[in-house]
Amino acid sequence: MRISTNQLQQRGVDAILERQMSASKTQLQLSTGKRILSPSDDPSATAALVGLNQTLATVAQFQKNSEYATARLNQEESTLVSVDSVLQRIRELTLQGNNASQTRETRTSIANEMDLLIEELAGLANAKDSSNSYLYAGYQDKTQPFTQNPDGSYAYLGDEGQRFVQIADNRQIATSDSGYAVFMDILTGNGTFSVNDNSANLGTGVIDPGGLTDPQAYDGDSYTILFPVETAAVSTLTFNDAVGTDDTLTYTLKINNSVVYTANEGSTPPATLDELATVINDDTTTTGVRAYVDGGRLYLVGTAAGVETITVNESISNFTATDGDTLTGYFGSALNGDTLPSHDIVFDKPPVDKYLVVNSQQSVVASGDYVVNARINFSGLYTSIKGEPHFSDRFSIAPSDKQDMFTTLQNLSSALRSGNGANAAGRAQLSNSINRNLMNLDQAMSSVEEVRAAVGARLLSIDVHTELNADLTLNVTERKSEIEDLDFVEAISRFNREKTALQAAQQAYVQVQGLNLFSYL
Repeated sequence: MRISTNQLQQRGVDAILERQMSASKTQLQLSTGKRILSPSDDPSATAALVGLNQTLATVAQFQKNSEYATARLNQEESTLVSVDSVLQRIRELTLQGNNASQTRETRTSIANEMDLLIEELAGLANAKDSSNSYLYAGYQDKTQPFTQNPDGSYAYLGDEGQRFVQIADNRQIATSDSGYAVFMDILTGNGTFSVNDNSANLGTGVIDPGGLTDPQAYDGDSYTILFPVETAAVSTLTFNDAVGTDDTLTYTLKINNSVVYTANEGSTPPATLDELATVINDDTTTTGVRAYVDGGRLYLVGTAAGVETITVNESISNFTATDGDTLTGYFGSALNGDTLPSHDIVFDKPPVDKYLVVNSQQSVVASGDYVVNARINFSGLYTSIKGEPHFSDRFSIAPSDKQDMFTTLQNLSSALRSGNGANAAGRAQLSNSINRNLMNLDQAMSSVEEVRAAVGARLLSIDVHTELNADLTLNVTERKSEIEDLDFVEAISRFNREKTALQAAQQAYVQVQGLNLFSYL
């Protein structure tokens, strides 16, 4: 086989260049510490590296999100601690103001301090984070969430939204709580129902906030505790028209000077106490009195608190004088045409010895003898009343409603400022108002604690996922290193071999280049 000089030289050059490229690549690998310098070096490994790099970038973003969420939640926690301190101070002031030794002046001074604390609370509710966004505005974090109306009440201008960030593939974390959830959406009373006195009560009764005895039995209805007048009413009306007379004796029943029922000998009068109560209650709006039947007794109650007297009048008419006509009324009046045609039964400030509990349909659901501080149980709940209620007093129990924190605190301030502790009835009204709003305050404090607990749980979750993300980063980095990092021992050995091969190729090229036929002529 004949090889031209050019071919011989080209082969030598190609051999040198090939070995130079191999040595150069190995040298670059040694300088970068990387085994793969281009995708063509190892396509499958390169594809794996792309996935691993994406994972590292995603986890790095998760960690940044975690840092952001941690900073914001720590700021929220700090704010909530301050809110809790304000509420605790107001609670202390409330108990201080409800002391019987306080005067109107000292209560006003306490109320003034409360007002300053309410302003401080409003400032906390409008707190901002490091990026100048409002913490408690929901999605409207560039809008001041709480503003004061001209009447002094506070309005919430934010929404109920919560912002979330991703801290892991399958975990999002809330970085905020709306002002509605923290400051507005708060149950009243004990969280199930609330108790209330009537502002016109005349006695010294103070109702306990109460609680549940059987949650399954509580039906969520509204109830009223009344202190009725027990009457001697019976279910019969007896006419006695004297023999030999042709009168049409007529019976008239009045309550508080208003006629509620009229019957004559030919009528069919009510034959049960329930029927009599229905007749009386048909005119409740006129008489201001309502009748209830319980345990075979008929009770009368003023429909408006503050009633001092209930007067029942029974009379006989259409009789002939000296005939001996008589009539026995429902309320026991022994009427006759000669000496007693009319009779008043007056209940004037009677002592309280009985209570009735009626529901929203005015049906009696419980009754008993009134005993100071004794439990009153009905419909799965209980309460008690201390003091001496007036017979016209009433107390209500209603399902818990929602009331914002600011209204509760302003009610406490108003109660102290306007409360009349100069007499027993005034002190009872003040105590009822304080107790009611104190329960609402406790609900507000519980709400803040629940939010704080949720914030703490989120921070704990962030810590857990931060550690998991760090472990994942380490594992992915190690796997990435296994794929792309250079084995220096092997590379150095290979480089030495490639360098030797290059030197040999260069020497061979020089020697071959010196071969020439003319040298043998």
